[in-house]
Amino acid sequence: MKIAFFNKQLPSDQPNGVSIQVHYLANALVEMGNEVTCFSFSPAPEGSLYRSHLFTWDSKWPLVRKFIPALKFRSIKGDDFDIMHYHGDDYLCRKNLSRVRTFYGSALQEAMHAATLLRFLYQSLFYLFEWISCLKQGKLIGISVNTTRSLPLVKTIIPCGVPLHLFSPDPSVRTSHPSILFMGGLQGRKRGDHLVRIFQESILPKYPDCTLTVVGPQNCSGRNIIYKSKLKELELVEQYRKHWIYCQVSSYEGFGVPILEAMACATAVVAVKNAGAKEIITDGVDGFCCRDADIAKCIVALIENEKLRNSFCRKGLETVKKYDIKKVALKYGQIYQLMQEKRNTGNRH
Repeated sequence: MKIAFFNKQLPSDQPNGVSIQVHYLANALVEMGNEVTCFSFSPAPEGSLYRSHLFTWDSKWPLVRKFIPALKFRSIKGDDFDIMHYHGDDYLCRKNLSRVRTFYGSALQEAMHAATLLRFLYQSLFYLFEWISCLKQGKLIGISVNTTRSLPLVKTIIPCGVPLHLFSPDPSVRTSHPSILFMGGLQGRKRGDHLVRIFQESILPKYPDCTLTVVGPQNCSGRNIIYKSKLKELELVEQYRKHWIYCQVSSYEGFGVPILEAMACATAVVAVKNAGAKEIITDGVDGFCCRDADIAKCIVALIENEKLRNSFCRKGLETVKKYDIKKVALKYGQIYQLMQEKRNTGNRH
């Protein structure tokens, strides 16, 4: 099957949640025997098995650039492809029976958790565009139940996935001292600065050898704080494997792929009870999904209780099996096949 993927970014220059997921899914679909072409403004990343079509921005103005992807995506006709799969910016796309749209959360939730008025207005506008996308012809898919609450016309849920052949445990590299990993920005809904304060005020006084590694766009420094910016895929896997605990303190997540990546590497998880985390973690079984006020208490419990930590790691490895990217790709493949059969039946009549 010939499949076109559309996403403005790929992890070669913008390694964010959606771009990485698009890359993983495209590779998995190719391994299933499909021919995938990714239309993007990023070059093909290292390890890509799919074809890549590179767009140019044609403008230096940030505001104008917000709308260029939708215009460029519209310029690609579906005649050469069996499936046109959009991962964003399809509100100007043409009518097409072969159209698939995946929503990775919703701009409504992004707007509700915006840190500035400008971001609130921007996300509110794109929530309108999401509704326009929902009203167009094709198959709508959300990555979580929470996504469908904001976009009720989306009836099918296929979660994000993780390539388990890459994300896997290696106990030999685990640090000898307590260690915490955080991924994301310091400000905004990721709230890295909040975790830094908890670490400095509640964790370090009890465990002076504990470290906090922050992987994100903003530099972060302080006692026992290690900062890393962009990591290559294998470097990211190594960070998960090394740390005792992965901590997510986001006020909102559409899903929460880093939680799955941590579980796949047998790293214990502590997450604030946000929309995405609640759909993955069974609190007290394969991780802590806690109130904001209990973050420090949960981290301390895992540092002090090796038996509990190991139990979370074992149960997490079981949980993540159902999110194997190969299983996710198979679900998409089944939808593609049904759509193609329906279209062929319609053409015969």
